[in-house]
Formats: sequence, C-alpha cells, structure tokens
Amino acid sequence: MDQQAQAKYGPWALITGATSGIGRELARQLASHHIHIVAVGRRHARLDELTIELKTEFGVTVLPVPADLRDPLAIQTIVSSAEGLDIGLVILNAGAELTGSFVHADETAHLQLVQLNAVAPMQLAHHYGRRLAARGRGGLMFVSSLFAYQGVPYVAHYAATKAYLLSLGEALHVELKPHGVDVLVLSPGLTNTEMTANMALDFSKLPLIPQQPQQVAAVGLQALGKKATVVSGLLNKVMAWENRLLPRATPVSLLGFLIKRALKGGARPEGRVA
Repeated sequence: MDQQAQAKYGPWALITGATSGIGRELARQLASHHIHIVAVGRRHARLDELTIELKTEFGVTVLPVPADLRDPLAIQTIVSSAEGLDIGLVILNAGAELTGSFVHADETAHLQLVQLNAVAPMQLAHHYGRRLAARGRGGLMFVSSLFAYQGVPYVAHYAATKAYLLSLGEALHVELKPHGVDVLVLSPGLTNTEMTANMALDFSKLPLIPQQPQQVAAVGLQALGKKATVVSGLLNKVMAWENRLLPRATPVSLLGFLIKRALKGGARPEGRVA
C-alpha cells in the first residue's frame, strides 16, 4: 500500500471479525501502514489482545467494539461507537459456516447465518458507503468465498450468503466508482483459520490447497482500487472461473460429490433433526 492509497483509505479502517484469521491479518497489515483500526469482534478478550498487539507493535490507535453481528442491534452499536471518526476503509469480513444437510439444520441457525453473513454486511455497506461517497474517497471490501461462485451442496446456505456478497460487491464497484469509492470482493479459498478448522469437513479429501491468512489479506489489499473481485491462489482462480467454460450444473454436481465424501460424522448428509 503506497502513500497515495494511505491518504485515500486513512486515517481509520473499520474491520468486522477482526480478532482472528483473515480479519486479524488485515488489521495487522493496515496497522503496519499507520492506519488506525476500529476492530469489531464478539470476543472481548480477543479484542483486548488485538488492541494491545497493534498499539505495541505499530503505534496505532485501536478502538475495540464488542459486537455480535448475529444480533440485529449490533449495527447500531458499531455505528455509535465509531461516530466522529474519519473512516476511509470498511472491511466486511465477519462470517460463519453451516455444514451438513440444509433441511435438517435448525431454522434459527439459518436465520442467524444470513443475518451475520449477508444482512449485517449489507447494512454496514449501506451506511458507510453513503459516508464514503460523501467523503469523496475511500474503500469497501467484502470478504466472500470461493464457494460463492456456484451452489455448493452440503454447504448450501453458507455458499448462498457468500454469493450474495459477491453479487452486491460487483455491482457497488460500478455504482460507487464515480464517487471515488473503491469496492472489492475478496474471495478466499481454503485458508488456515479457526472457522475452517472447526468445519465438519475433512479437507484432505478435497482438491484444495490451504493458504495462510497473511497471504489472503495481502492479496486483498493489493487488489483494492484495481479490481472489482479477486480470488486468492492460482488453483482457486481456476476453480472460480471454470463456470465460464462449463455448464453451471457440472461444478455444482462435482462439488456435491466431493463434499459429501468429505463430511465428518457429525454432519452426515442425512443430518440430525434438531
């Protein structure tokens, strides 16, 4: 990130899901460029750790905002907490997965998933998109997923919510460009994070090469202001773009076969009635 980009996206960046994985690395890399951080996360202790780490290592100011985006009231908490700060970059990274049979999962879990993965990012993009457009410069980054590029059986709802972010971000890239606002959708493939470690999938049975959060974060920040979408990792790019060459049903069926085979015992395709 050069000085021009720092001027455009500084002095503050807001990051949801900032306490672990890709979000934490995005916070670290931005802080290394002397951008102050509004760190949103649901775990108070992790927020305290991140605050101390970024202040000590990079000398930036950190505003920790405890908020669980599964709660619709969390949006107002975030907006109120960051009121008055000149936020130039908003990274909508927080998300969760739901692996296994769609129909056997609890409906409440589905509602919480869509609130966290789709509704909350939309609300924050709407609020801060208006502010950035009025500011005349800035950036929005949606963290989607490789699974956003087609339906994914047994991770159906997660993939669908990430597809929503991909579609929304692509459109906003065009809408907000005349206002000086860069919009990027970052779509990671398999990444070594807490979320993937806890998924009910044996990833050794899938044709995916894991990346580190540091790599994915760097790809996103390098692409911001240059592209509408970016997929991290060469193999992941091939998998994302094969839909341009194959009938859409082909990769969906193939992924269904592969993921059904990779499901662990707790998330068999027949599921368990809640």
